[in-house]
Amino acid sequence: MKGQETFNEIKKLARNLGIVDISVASVDLWETDPMVKERVKKGYRPQDIMPAARSVIVIGMPISKAILETAPSLYYLQHYDTVNFALDLAAERIAQELKIEGHEAVYVPRDGYHGMSGLKENPESMFSHKHAAYLAGQGTFGYNNTVLTEKYGPRIRFTSIITSAEMPSSKPMTESLCIDCGKCTKACPVNAVADAVYPAGLTKKPLCVGYTDGLKAKGIPPCGICIKVCPVGADKDDSIPNPDFMETSAKFVKRPA
Repeated sequence: MKGQETFNEIKKLARNLGIVDISVASVDLWETDPMVKERVKKGYRPQDIMPAARSVIVIGMPISKAILETAPSLYYLQHYDTVNFALDLAAERIAQELKIEGHEAVYVPRDGYHGMSGLKENPESMFSHKHAAYLAGQGTFGYNNTVLTEKYGPRIRFTSIITSAEMPSSKPMTESLCIDCGKCTKACPVNAVADAVYPAGLTKKPLCVGYTDGLKAKGIPPCGICIKVCPVGADKDDSIPNPDFMETSAKFVKRPA
């Protein structure tokens, strides 16, 4: 199969870098998948970043359910930042390896926006990793507009590497993983989560960003509640901290000067 050897080498490298999930989406899907073609505008697609692009490699790293259970908290904030940093480092290393092998390649940073202030002005990022993950067959969307996976539900972060290398690609999953329980909708503290699966239901971003901005003032962003309560994923039965530690972790909040 064309590009299989290249993908096998990249997959091996990714595993050594701590990546647990890796798959590929053909750039053609951004032009042919009805949902993505409608939702991801021109200027935000892989070939807009790299005209020679043929494949998008999507890498994923899970969020620990035990740490997430404390969210919003300092513990979750530090874990969230560490996972994002690890994803960016891994994506850059993979892009460099592809270039060494003679391919064009560039990674897209995990968060392609300038903090909460940037999201208030423009509630979108330079590239949608969640749509890339969907097209690469990693999972399907839920009510809270995140990608749900079989292993981790929505408790996984993604980053993408765009490359001219042609590799065997996956297709989007045809059966939704969302079970329509509505737990994320009910749990949202600011009623920002929709009551229908994306894209029929859209998260109210100003409310979500506003709440996260308030958590930032306390030193404990992001929120994480909607992905914490989701029952989808093989990790749903993983153990969580006992009440004593939950009480302890809640104490580490920035206090007013």
